[in-house]
Amino acid sequence: MQRLKKLLEAYNDSPEIFHATRYWKDSDTKLIKEIERADLSKMRSGQYPIFAKFGFAEYVYKNPYKSFAKKFAYEIISPFLEKLPLPYFLKLSDIREMAVKHCIDISCLSNALPVTQIETSTFGAPSDLFEVHGKKYTMSFLNKYLRYCFAHRLIKFTGNEVIVELGTGSGHQVEVLKKLYPNLTILCFDLPGPLFLCEEYLRKALGQESIVGTEQTLNFRDLSLLEKGKIYMFGNWQFPLLKNYRFDVFWNGASFGEMEPRVVENYLSYVTEGAKWIYLLQSRAGKESFVNAGVEKPITFEDYNNMLTGYRLIHDEDAYFAYKKMRENGNYFQAIWVKIT
Repeated sequence: MQRLKKLLEAYNDSPEIFHATRYWKDSDTKLIKEIERADLSKMRSGQYPIFAKFGFAEYVYKNPYKSFAKKFAYEIISPFLEKLPLPYFLKLSDIREMAVKHCIDISCLSNALPVTQIETSTFGAPSDLFEVHGKKYTMSFLNKYLRYCFAHRLIKFTGNEVIVELGTGSGHQVEVLKKLYPNLTILCFDLPGPLFLCEEYLRKALGQESIVGTEQTLNFRDLSLLEKGKIYMFGNWQFPLLKNYRFDVFWNGASFGEMEPRVVENYLSYVTEGAKWIYLLQSRAGKESFVNAGVEKPITFEDYNNMLTGYRLIHDEDAYFAYKKMRENGNYFQAIWVKIT
């Protein structure tokens, strides 16, 4: 845990603008405590619920019945019925097969590399692991694959791009992209706890040789010596390293919405100088806000558009998981902006 300790020390010494906002502050503290006692070989098992809040959410469909009698009966028969009942007499295997088929269809429409070309790592004992067409998947992995399809439809990846992701979380998006395009260079930025877990996961999922970890990157003073094709792990407080750095794609999936507008604007100030493309997946009307919980002020689609001066919105649309529309706390969108030259 020495690596985590060093991350926390550097984070605590960083400016307040890079610290966890109110939405995440309590969960971030709980995450650190959980990491210290957890068996990381089971990080995707559901055994550590706090991990799910930071992207390791791979839970299987659960019993919908509340009463003890119905729940008891359900638990007895469900192993024989593949966790029925679901709507229209569906089985869990039906939903999984349809999700993969959906990904295959979307990849054809997007002219993207096929999902059947890759599969998820089994490290972390994912509870949602299943196999279709001889490949192993989880719904989280398929969801991240669909995000790639949307981005590829507009960006047209060649496989040699440099991508910066803020809020890397579980690392599943990086896993998908690197398995499709091994020559990508990806810079991952996150809070200490999620970053620690992400590095652990990606080392197992993609190989030690692919990762330049925080033991090295904490000492970086600039990005002049980056090696092409590697994945670099950075603390979110190191975001100023991007100042004057030219790269291809900035990626943020569902974490900007959990920050205050001033915090998002600060991050984007380092991005808009150098990024050619910007991919966002966020809540269209912003996340929930209460007197003492949630965000202090929701950030909306219009706010992002206004902040991205010097960029042109190419396309936005409602976002979907592999099996349903993204509706948590309102509809989600995904969108691509391109730098105006």
